[in-house]
Amino acid sequence: MDWPVLLRSRLLLLAAVAGLVACEPIILSPWAVAKPPDAGPVDTDPGGGDAGIAGEDGGEPTTGDDAGAEDAGADDAGAEGGPGDAGDAGGWPSDPDGPVLSDAGVDVRMTEWGGCEAGWRKRTVLPAGTKGYGSFALDADGDAYFIEHTDDILRVGTTKPWRTFPRTGWLGPQPYVVGVRVGPTGDVHVALSPRYLEGDTEVPVHFLRYAEGRWVHTVKPGGLLWDLEVDSRGHLHAMSTWIGPQHRILYTHGPPDALVVEETGIVLDDDIYPVSLQVDALGYAHVAFVPKAPRGIHYATNASGTWVVEPVSSLGSDPFLALTASGTPYIVWTDRSDIMLSSRDAAEGWTSTFVRNEFASLEAVAVGPSDAVHMLLTGVNGALVHVSNARGGWVRTLLGAEPLGFPPSVTGSSMHLDGQGRAHVMHTWVKPGAPGRPALRTTDYYRQCQ
Repeated sequence: MDWPVLLRSRLLLLAAVAGLVACEPIILSPWAVAKPPDAGPVDTDPGGGDAGIAGEDGGEPTTGDDAGAEDAGADDAGAEGGPGDAGDAGGWPSDPDGPVLSDAGVDVRMTEWGGCEAGWRKRTVLPAGTKGYGSFALDADGDAYFIEHTDDILRVGTTKPWRTFPRTGWLGPQPYVVGVRVGPTGDVHVALSPRYLEGDTEVPVHFLRYAEGRWVHTVKPGGLLWDLEVDSRGHLHAMSTWIGPQHRILYTHGPPDALVVEETGIVLDDDIYPVSLQVDALGYAHVAFVPKAPRGIHYATNASGTWVVEPVSSLGSDPFLALTASGTPYIVWTDRSDIMLSSRDAAEGWTSTFVRNEFASLEAVAVGPSDAVHMLLTGVNGALVHVSNARGGWVRTLLGAEPLGFPPSVTGSSMHLDGQGRAHVMHTWVKPGAPGRPALRTTDYYRQCQ
């Protein structure tokens, strides 16, 4: 399938809202327009310098002395703020380092959970006029962590009562945020790729970690970051595509203070095709992707100690990977408007089944108890849809009202399951403002009632 088909709904949405968002730069993809300055001064890596990229060719040039080092400005950005700080993402003049909390200990801008409707509850975590990403994470208690930003500052917000974070220390233009994750000890991790110019090859990946009351900023080579996970040991795992003539997949992994970047030997068909990453209980990585050749959906894992690639389907694009508790991989993908589900049996290999026909964009997939599959979709009209076989057959549920008239622009949606197997969805969108006024973003949060 050609890439315009892969991005069909997002491109239609872009075309629909091109005029209305002209007053505000909205990053709907990582292919952006400006390369950022350095994110503050960077010390020499206390571990003895950057490890570079481990590969047969000796690795690509790193991003310079900044690669693999700790950001001194970000290190100082504790409860008192730091010299590298430049405002905040919340807009609270009386308290620039954090949100104003309610009597319940959460950001006063958040709404309470609404009543249960069609099996879901809803709340707003960032109201109209703020800026946020749809990517989020859950901690062990089921509390959500998300990203808010201005044009050059990132802030982590959370629904967890009485937990707040100082500014991260990021000082570049609005980046492409891959995600936020929470480690087993409560450490919070944010990964992002900065905006870059067409033709750039040396694009760093930024990892921000909040631990022991401060943010630590680590920069590594890697290009365009696609996915991030944290395993049960607290080790990071990330997949990125090198920006250059060949779109090689690079794997960054290890303890947060000793990350290593290695070649996987996999080359993507194009840098617009995503790489979906999951990590199993033993800390091995599993990915779904569309390679340069042969085309179609492929799966790879390093569980044997080296990367082994398996074909899943000769057709399709837009793959999203999920693992069961025992480590069985499931991949949801699209073949034009057909949504397909592939699973891997140790004896029989990969089998694919048709789920439904829907002209929509895949956003996320997760597998819960009894191997129930949850899918998150966004339609070309901006509708947010959850599809699951948790109760037998496939059930489609519209989250929120069906958009009427001019559709809002989707800027990001993601989904996770909590310890009870309930789906949580966060969704950032842009809708038209009043005549003569700029468009406004809102980040809504949905959770299954039971």
